[in-house]
Amino acid sequence: MSARTGKTLRWLGLVISIGSVLGGLGTWLYRRENGPRVEAFHPVRGPLVQTLVTTGRVVQQRRSNLGVVIQSTVVEVLVDEGARVEEGQLLARLADAEPAAAVAEAEAAVEEAEARLRGVRTSGRRIAAEAVDAARVDAEQAEAEYERQRRLHESGAVSEAALDRARQTRDLARSRRVSASLQLAQSAPSGSDTAAVAAALSRAQARLQQARAAFEHTRLRAPFAATVLGRDVEPGEVVRPGEVLFVLAGEAPLEVSISPDESNLARLAIDQTALVSPDAFPDRRLAAKVARIAPSIDPQRGTVEVTLTLDEPGAELRPDMTVSVEVELGRADDALVLPTSLIRDLATDAPHVLVARDAIVTRVDVRLGLLGDSIVEIAEGLDTSSAVLSPELTLDEDDPVRVRRVRPATTLDGTVGASADPLRGVEGALGDR
Repeated sequence: MSARTGKTLRWLGLVISIGSVLGGLGTWLYRRENGPRVEAFHPVRGPLVQTLVTTGRVVQQRRSNLGVVIQSTVVEVLVDEGARVEEGQLLARLADAEPAAAVAEAEAAVEEAEARLRGVRTSGRRIAAEAVDAARVDAEQAEAEYERQRRLHESGAVSEAALDRARQTRDLARSRRVSASLQLAQSAPSGSDTAAVAAALSRAQARLQQARAAFEHTRLRAPFAATVLGRDVEPGEVVRPGEVLFVLAGEAPLEVSISPDESNLARLAIDQTALVSPDAFPDRRLAAKVARIAPSIDPQRGTVEVTLTLDEPGAELRPDMTVSVEVELGRADDALVLPTSLIRDLATDAPHVLVARDAIVTRVDVRLGLLGDSIVEIAEGLDTSSAVLSPELTLDEDDPVRVRRVRPATTLDGTVGASADPLRGVEGALGDR
């Protein structure tokens, strides 16, 4: 190879190298001025429903745990689990020999007091009246004899001693007449004897009521018509106060109780609609509505108790059955929505997105509406023409960007779309934790 040819090849290589550097620099400058080519997504419109999905339990509105108030031995158990019982029906009987004897003794005391009162009001008053009549006759006779003795004493026919005896006899007869009158008054319906006997009868009746109450403590009865959900007692067992022997469920409608996280409290409201699905019958959907929201929060679990009433309780529901519940927290007929994956700082007070605007990455603060796990309503900040950039792109605010195409957000997440069916945003920041 000649020197001329070698020099030519060296210049050619240099030119190629310089061309490559200049080409790369041009590409870098072009990309720096015009940014990378990316895809963007625009919000879509459609109906949106936000729901709270959680689990709950079927509860009986009228439910009672029954036990005894005395320690005793169970003699007889008269019902089994699942039995239907009427109000006042006997469920179990305890040992009752001593209470029964106390009742018999108290009944005898009442009968005795009643007999005494009848005697005071009938024969006692008659005897007292007869005594008054006799005392009056004696007093009149003694008065007449005294007057006769006084006249004889004045004529000197009788001594002073005879007159004194007649006077004493007269005074004694007067005293007996007064005593008989007082006794008659005491035997009157408002008299002290009648009152004393009546008080004794009242005390006897009170002791009888006490004895009967103690006897009734040996009888465990149904407080209302119900179904026996649980029985935890057998004949021969010794039972004590505070022990639950029977669990009864009344005939009141079944309800559903849920305990969602307290963060849901702001969006929960009375009369919100819900769907209830028993875990044992997952194909069943029962309509319900929020009836009560507890006024306090469970400090241990950070939950709030919510009670739902069923529009038409299904025959398959049983107390304590586990159910899945979906409560409708909010609905928008024409919501502007995006996937939550496109929202930056979603859980903060300053949610925002990055959009391509005039070939520049621009930050746009947004106000959110209904919020779900995979979709969110954009209440303010965007419209359907906005080109929202994915957070997966390594772009910062004010960077240049070239949008290759803008697709509807439904292509990013299949759960989002502007179809005829409502979009359903479930759980997420408002779900059951």
